[in-house]
Parts: sequence; C-alpha cells; structure tokens
Amino acid sequence: MCTSVACILHCLAMPMFLILGLDSLLLILDREWVELGIILLALIIGISAFGSGFVRHRQHFVPVLFIAGFLLLINGESVENTWLKVGLSVAGAMVIAYAHYHNFQLKRG
Repeated sequence: MCTSVACILHCLAMPMFLILGLDSLLLILDREWVELGIILLALIIGISAFGSGFVRHRQHFVPVLFIAGFLLLINGESVENTWLKVGLSVAGAMVIAYAHYHNFQLKRG
C-alpha cells in the first residue's frame, strides 16, 4: 500500500510542480528511471503480497485487481498526454492500493 501511495503522490506532484514553476524539483522527479523504479517496486511487492495472499484465501478477485491496476500504470507510462498519463497512473495506483487493502482484510479474517 505504501508503494501505491508513493506512486499516487509522485503522479500528483508532477503537475503541481509544473503549475507552481518549481522546474528544478520537476527535473529531479521527472526521470524515467524514477517512474520505472516505482513501477518495478510495485510489481515485486505485488507479486509477493498477492501470491501469498492467494495461497491463503483463494480469492481470484484480489490478484485480478492488482493486474488491472498494474496495466493502468503501464498504460500511463506509454501515453504522451501529461494529464492522461497522470490520470491513468493515479487510477492504477489507487486500484493497487485497494487490492492491497482487500488482500489484507482477507488475510486477517
């Protein structure tokens, strides 16, 4: 969930820095390796969390949510329109965060 929240904050911060004119901070955060690193981290954590969760609770809904969110993140990286990129990335991160929450609830109960 923390990685998804970090992704949401990263995606929302980019347009805000652009609007506020903080170009130097934008140059640091708008590196492709930063975005790909966050996506890779989300993939590694997701596979681990949802794999162990699925073994435990056998609910297909949770891994499907993760895959849907991850596909939104990937699609967000492939578009050129800044606002569409942010929208897809934030939506993907929110879906992944919800999947983590639902997975956590199923593992607890």
